[in-house]
Amino acid sequence: MDLVKFIHEVGSLKLIPRSGWLKIGIKNPESVAEHSFRTAIIAFLLAKDLGIEKAMKAAFCALIHDLHEARTTDLHKLAKRYVKVDEERAKNDQIELEIDFCDVEKFVRDADKLELAFQAVEYSAMSKLAMEFAENLEFETEVAKKIYEELMKRRDPRWWR
Repeated sequence: MDLVKFIHEVGSLKLIPRSGWLKIGIKNPESVAEHSFRTAIIAFLLAKDLGIEKAMKAAFCALIHDLHEARTTDLHKLAKRYVKVDEERAKNDQIELEIDFCDVEKFVRDADKLELAFQAVEYSAMSKLAMEFAENLEFETEVAKKIYEELMKRRDPRWWR
């Protein structure tokens, strides 16, 4: 693997906007890199009761869960109805990494959804349509369900005011 090329490719995630937000008029939406960062922090928090190793593994897996989008870009749900992207091939072509994700997958999936919900709440100040992204999300872990319920009750990203 050419590490210099790979690191540049990872950096390109800072330039790729999360496209679903563009569809509802959010100007300058978060990048894939920003989404992945917060998803990693959330995954760590969701898995922390299983021990530091599992929590770190969940965080790392969340950090790279959208790495393929450096090659495929971020496709929103409407686009995915018409475009088929071979995410697995993109991932395999990008990085030769043998990690068994099975024991932390549910934390990564839940973290991805929670990050979306948090972002929706934050963007709801700019567009009421943003909250549609956060509605009716289903979670696999109890801790994610609790965080989501609390988020939906509060819906105030500016708690420090």
